[in-house]
Amino acid sequence: MGGTMRQRAFGNWRRSAVLAVGLTTFAGSTVGCRVAESDVKRWETTQHGPYKLVAVVTHDKYGWDLRTDAALSLIRMPPRGGVRQGIGFLVDKYKDDEGQTREGALNQLGEEARRQVVDRMAPELINQLKTPPPARTPEGRLPPDPTIAYKDAAFAMLTHEPPLVSNEATRAQLKDALIHWAQTGFEDRIENGAQQFGLEQMMHWLGPESVRTLPGIINENTARLDRIAGLVNDVGDDQAKQKASEALVALATRYTSKDWLDAQTKVVKDSNAKNNIKADDNQVAGQVDKIQERRLTEEVFPAMKKVGGRPAIDYLFSYAANGQNPAERRKLALAALEGRVDKNNPADLDRVFAIAKNDDTPDAVRDVAFARLGEFPKEQIVPKLYTIFDAKHWKVRWVAASLVLKTMSTKQVHEFMSHLPKTPATKMGMTEPLSYGELIRKMEPANGEPKPRDVIMPYLGSKEFGAKMTALGFFWEGKKADHGIVEPYSADKTALPKCDKEDDCSWQCDVPKAGSKDPKETEPKELTTVGEFVKFCLVPSMEK
Repeated sequence: MGGTMRQRAFGNWRRSAVLAVGLTTFAGSTVGCRVAESDVKRWETTQHGPYKLVAVVTHDKYGWDLRTDAALSLIRMPPRGGVRQGIGFLVDKYKDDEGQTREGALNQLGEEARRQVVDRMAPELINQLKTPPPARTPEGRLPPDPTIAYKDAAFAMLTHEPPLVSNEATRAQLKDALIHWAQTGFEDRIENGAQQFGLEQMMHWLGPESVRTLPGIINENTARLDRIAGLVNDVGDDQAKQKASEALVALATRYTSKDWLDAQTKVVKDSNAKNNIKADDNQVAGQVDKIQERRLTEEVFPAMKKVGGRPAIDYLFSYAANGQNPAERRKLALAALEGRVDKNNPADLDRVFAIAKNDDTPDAVRDVAFARLGEFPKEQIVPKLYTIFDAKHWKVRWVAASLVLKTMSTKQVHEFMSHLPKTPATKMGMTEPLSYGELIRKMEPANGEPKPRDVIMPYLGSKEFGAKMTALGFFWEGKKADHGIVEPYSADKTALPKCDKEDDCSWQCDVPKAGSKDPKETEPKELTTVGEFVKFCLVPSMEK
């Protein structure tokens, strides 16, 4: 047994000795022999080249120029296995031939040596970053951009912790070069997926200066308006945001101009002719209208929402208020104002309110206008909302009143009730008081405030129609134990509002079908009195 252990020990020692000799030989071949610039260039493409280049960068036997060339060769190395590995060998970490993780070459250097190498690398990096991206192919494809490797390396060096670029002058020059690179051919470079660090990631790090020129490229040929707007909003300073807001308004104005419509009509007609599509003038106009709608609602309005700014806000308000514009686009213009209205600007409140109050405003547009009103402090909007409780269309009051209830506590319910219709002569849909009752029921009073049930009970006997129906609506789909509270009102002969068909405010509910053997089979029943509502609708809803 002892002999076996000695044999194993000898075998292990022998393998270690052979490995040590091998490593010494490899190091000697890399460091001890004379290395020329041609060797450095050749190693960019050989199997063990990266390790030899790291050895040159890190060994103080070599002159600064050769060590700098070796560092740049690590950046220039073509992809291996489809992946660029230069940053790992130079900046981050890499695995050696034995699978051991090693620090990148610059990390292995002392501070002074690293500064010498980095400062000497900088001029070539900066020079490469001046090159614009290659032109797209006739098919619209992006050719490889040879500057990406230099851009990624410069960014990796600048952002590494601990810092690898210690010379402040060099650091500033590299940042300026990266900003220039980002702003040159922005739309092509933001689409290039070969980057190790995305353009947006880099611009976020570089800060406001990197996006300052982006508003200047906003035009009808801009392909990535959304990403430009996002960067300006996230990174840009007030000046950039103002210019972007102005540029977006100019673009929207262009899309609604006669010149643009005429030019686009010609483009569509030419395209139809080329593709043998037969279309009369009305059909062509429809095609152009769809293009215009997409440009405005899918590109410009979302970009305005991201950037904000008074020019964009004013434009969206004006567009939404213009009854000549399509309702869907007006709605989306108001949607783009979400979070952008100035709560301290009375003019903004007045403009939203005017849209909401206008009897001619389509319901879809009005709903979004009320949503924007909800962004203002309740002290500002509630008095205005009460003024439209007598609107021509009952649904306008319904939406306004629902918004009012969402801003108040049980202490203000009395004031709310006083603004509801006094008699059934005012048109009121059945869903209206039911929704009011539900909103009151769900109120959570603060300490010292009355409970919703205590507030609502006195209104069951109210002589005012709206208040009484809201109180009854409080019990809709409530507890069976509360039957005794509402059943006495099943004899109430008060008439319900009479509505025309177009008013969409009929009072009806489903009741068991007469003569049917199936107890689940129902039929709609038109209601005429409060008592019928209680008997056929309210009480049955409390059975569930």
